[in-house]
Amino acid sequence: MLLQAQAALLLLHVLEPVLAFNLDPQNTLRKDGDPGTLFGLSLTFHQQLRPDHKVLLLIGAPKAKALGSQKSKVTGGLYKCEISMSNTCERVEFDNEEDPKRESKEDQWMGVTVQSQGPGGKIVTCAHRYERRTTVGHTNELHSIIGRCYVLSQDLTVDPNADEDGGNWNFCDGRDRSHEKFGYCQQGMAAAFVSHYLVFGAPGTFNWRGVVRMEHRNNTLIDMEIYDDGPYEVGDASLLDATLVPVPANSFLGFSVDSGRHILPGGVVTVVAGAPRANHSGAVVLLRKEDKGSLVGVHTFKGPRLASSFGYDVAVVDLNNDGWEDIVVGAPHFFMKDGDIGGAVYVYMNKEGRWERVTPLRLNGTKQSMFGLAVENIGDINLDSYKDIAVGAPLDDEGAGKVYIYLGSAHQIKTTPAQVLTGRANNIRFFGYSLAGKMDIDENFYPDLAVGSLADAVVIYRARPVIAINIDVKTSVREIDLKNRTCGNNICFVVNASFSYKTKPATYNSFLSLNYSIKADELQRKLGLTPRVFLSNESGFQSDGRVELQSQNEIKYVELKAIVKDNIKDKVRPIFIEVSADIIPAIEKTTKNGLPTLAPILDPFKPNTSVIQIVFVKEGCQDSYICYSNLKMNCSLHYKQSNEFVPLSKNKNNVAEFVLNYERKDLALLVNVTNSGGDYAYETKLAGSFPRGLEYSGVRMVKAATDNPVVCSVGQNSSQVDCELGNPLKRDSVITFYIILSTNNISVDTSEFEIDLQLKTTSNQNIPPLKVKSTLVFELPLSVSGEASPTQVSFGGVVTGESAMKTEEDVGSLINITVRIHYLTNLLWKSSVRAILHIKWPKLNKQGKYLLYLMNVSTNGQNGVRCYPETEINSLKLTHVKSSVSETNQKITKEEKKTSGRISSFFGRKNNVLSMESGIHWGHLQCTLLGIDGTTIELRTRLWNSTFLEEYASVKTSRLLVKASLELQTDVKNVILKSPNIEVTVAVSPESDVAQYVVQWWVILLAVLAGILILALMVFMLWKCGFFKRSQKDNSVPQYHAVRIRKESVEREDAKLKPDVTEKKQWMTSWMDSESYS
Repeated sequence: MLLQAQAALLLLHVLEPVLAFNLDPQNTLRKDGDPGTLFGLSLTFHQQLRPDHKVLLLIGAPKAKALGSQKSKVTGGLYKCEISMSNTCERVEFDNEEDPKRESKEDQWMGVTVQSQGPGGKIVTCAHRYERRTTVGHTNELHSIIGRCYVLSQDLTVDPNADEDGGNWNFCDGRDRSHEKFGYCQQGMAAAFVSHYLVFGAPGTFNWRGVVRMEHRNNTLIDMEIYDDGPYEVGDASLLDATLVPVPANSFLGFSVDSGRHILPGGVVTVVAGAPRANHSGAVVLLRKEDKGSLVGVHTFKGPRLASSFGYDVAVVDLNNDGWEDIVVGAPHFFMKDGDIGGAVYVYMNKEGRWERVTPLRLNGTKQSMFGLAVENIGDINLDSYKDIAVGAPLDDEGAGKVYIYLGSAHQIKTTPAQVLTGRANNIRFFGYSLAGKMDIDENFYPDLAVGSLADAVVIYRARPVIAINIDVKTSVREIDLKNRTCGNNICFVVNASFSYKTKPATYNSFLSLNYSIKADELQRKLGLTPRVFLSNESGFQSDGRVELQSQNEIKYVELKAIVKDNIKDKVRPIFIEVSADIIPAIEKTTKNGLPTLAPILDPFKPNTSVIQIVFVKEGCQDSYICYSNLKMNCSLHYKQSNEFVPLSKNKNNVAEFVLNYERKDLALLVNVTNSGGDYAYETKLAGSFPRGLEYSGVRMVKAATDNPVVCSVGQNSSQVDCELGNPLKRDSVITFYIILSTNNISVDTSEFEIDLQLKTTSNQNIPPLKVKSTLVFELPLSVSGEASPTQVSFGGVVTGESAMKTEEDVGSLINITVRIHYLTNLLWKSSVRAILHIKWPKLNKQGKYLLYLMNVSTNGQNGVRCYPETEINSLKLTHVKSSVSETNQKITKEEKKTSGRISSFFGRKNNVLSMESGIHWGHLQCTLLGIDGTTIELRTRLWNSTFLEEYASVKTSRLLVKASLELQTDVKNVILKSPNIEVTVAVSPESDVAQYVVQWWVILLAVLAGILILALMVFMLWKCGFFKRSQKDNSVPQYHAVRIRKESVEREDAKLKPDVTEKKQWMTSWMDSESYS
């Protein structure tokens, strides 16, 4: 597949077209009018057959001054221009009379449109602002702008014997002159010929709905007793009914018109009329005549966007030569909000008259260019059997204007312009306002083009003959066997090239001189490789020469010998022989009308180059000419550390992640290539492309297919490498190797990288490219350290209130905290780094009492370090005292010895880490650093002695944690720090006698008294409970006590006892009735 792709690349280069085509921009003809006359607003070519045969360019100038016999001053007029080198034109005299009581021709714009019927035919030109007057000089004087047209004979005169000639083409005259009817008819805004009919547009009729009228005045039809052939009019010529007009009011129907016989089925005459303001977007209506004298709309193309002026101009042309006429519509005010489009042209390709099935093709213009203001059928300018169009864009190129040439083809219009003509090249403004074509003015069979402007200038472009060069190349061999020497010790073959040309028409037989070039192994040279063949007669790779052809039928031959070089590496890719030819400009001649002869031009759509290939007979392949290799490649990324290659880990997105630090600087790409079961892979290579910052450093083999190692060559900037893997790489070969990449020049702005790999071979195999991706993280090798001096302090003495403290010595022991930042290497970060050092310390306990008081901050190794907020530093404004730690400790010890009478605590001491205690309030200091290497920050702090005496005297050892962390000030998100955080610990313990002082004597006394009271209470309660009464032995006789039982009545049936009889219990010793119950 690679082989075919390379051959296609060569052929694409051969077939590459050029933008400039056959309208000659050098040998133009220019016609200039009087300034301010709008000379060139309309134009048409005209061929006069009698009395003399001549080709003329007719140009309208609507603001030209009036002729001598006219009463008005500015009437407009028509000019005829000879096709010559002269830039002047002659005024055509007609419309000389003027009756001020009936009409006004002042500013009537005669020449606003002009059309020719064809060779030897009539000419029509109009003044759409012609004014008809009635009751002049009276109070009811009425002016009606109805418009008027003139028809002239082929010699530009008014033939009194011709029915058509004259200025009586004003169908609105005599009709209702209100503005709702025909008062602002403006007939002649557009006009056209179709067969023997004249078509007029009158856009002001019926409150600017517009009307189109088709009529003729051929009295020969009357002689043939044909009385009902028109006129035909939109709204009906007899009914004059506005409701029959197929567009709403203010549509301007008839603003543009064209016609054809192959637009609708049946070959009927069809009028194409533009209404650029219909429904505020524009419309184009297809009109067909009916027997009753009316033109009816059979199909309407609606404008695509608001205010696009769709239908401003129309053209009928068969673009694909299928016998059906297509329709081209200009929309010069079309625009798109989100695009640079200023004007459009819509092309409707006719589908056998079924217009409802047609989807238009849109051609876009540049922004604010008014592309599509003029569209014109210019005929077949290159004689390829397909009609072409021109599109005017008068505001393009900053108002200079351009004209775009589009060519027809077998399917549809070609959307890329074949040529662009510019007003700037002619020093003309608003170039392209009007267009005229379809006529050969210099008799070379190619139709030419005229371009008008609003700058009173017209340019005529002549078409050059289009030549196609035929080149046929043959070689004596079609395959090369490197083992077979055909020319002694060499291998050679013969190249034979033939040259001829072809053009239209077939009668064209001008002399043609060609420069030819024969290039050996041209594809190799285009690929930047050394050719494997040289030409014997030149001892080089290219042979140039010249051939002369007298006519189209002549053929010239050139023969050369080609020799194959020895020891070539590329034995698979064919040898391409390329033969090309160009036209040598001929000596300029003059035609019979004095114009310079135009040299032919090469057809850009046909090749002027021919290529033939010679293949090699190949070894190790199933096919003698084509090798089908089966190369496969897989890759993975590793990093190099201590001569070992370690695979990269994957991040959470399953993408390889390379953490770059000062110990891990080289990246290794592990490549494994196999040719399992495939034919020989000739010239197997690996091309690698690396991103900026990654550079090729070397290669290390793991496993080689042969004794020859992998050889890599570096490109111009070390970011590209080509590695030769084998020539050939035989069947079932395996190659494994590392490509080592240096990261020394990689930027911290790089957050990810992608390596492009392409395995290549001249054997036949389509190998897709391989991309290896990885994210990149920079790990800055920072060393942040800290220490406290001293690391252990004690507290003691007496409690001092905050308001009584005046100097820092009053607070407590001095503790110096030092934080140092070291940068281990500068290989990863070459510029200074802005950073913030965060320092936190236990400032207040949960009761809001000071623990560690910050007195001062000082720095070493860097200027301009600022720590904030400053309110954290010596917030009580205590006086600084230059005293050492030993001096402070001695003072506290002396104060401790003054205290006596201390009693030991009942409770044992415990350890505590104050910074971990809940409710601790941290002090937070931020220090801004302009660089990070060699920075030292020292904090001078004081232990708040009173707080520890009050709150922590029972704690055996308290530990204060001071924390420091570094934060980089950079927008780069892929930079991390190796060790940005540290903690410094200070041990705090009470002096030996501080624990006795903890409980006051009166507290102890109260506790003793309370204990005695509690003991007495307990003894009393035990006494009351008999706890202290001793038990004794009882020697007396036991005594029994009787209990009197209540009398009760018992009823016994057997004994029949009385209820008052009592019975003495046997165990009672005495009984007394008087005793009470117990």
